Amino acid sequence: MKIVLASHSNLAQGMKDTAEFIMGKQENLSAITAYVDEKVDFSAQLTALISEMAEEPIIFISDLLGGSVNRVITETIAGKENQFLIAGMNLPLVLEIVSMSFSAEPAKIKEQLQQVIVTATSGVKLIEVNPDQPDEDEF
Repeated sequence: MKIVLASHSNLAQGMKDTAEFIMGKQENLSAITAYVDEKVDFSAQLTALISEMAEEPIIFISDLLGGSVNRVITETIAGKENQFLIAGMNLPLVLEIVSMSFSAEPAKIKEQLQQVIVTATSGVKLIEVNPDQPDEDEF
């Protein structure tokens, strides 16, 4: 299973660097950045990356639902049973996916990804800061 982080500007590379800082080097993790260099066509860059990965299943994680990066990936992988796209990149999501063992069956992979999304988004919280009360969730 290959995992490709994709974003406008350098978010994907920063997310990859942070994930590897926490988990160590990840051979199955790649980052692709759009619009960093005007001379580089994101669609062509994406197509080249996919062709390097042969027929191996790929999970794409994009930065923004409905953004241009997300749309280009959607168009590029349309109809490919072993390629998946999650929008809304965040660090808990990336760490969870990188650490998972995935099924070889596309339908099972999809189920696993749906569960990962629930887990990753459960960590998004508004923290009420009260200076008079210690935070029980502190380390």
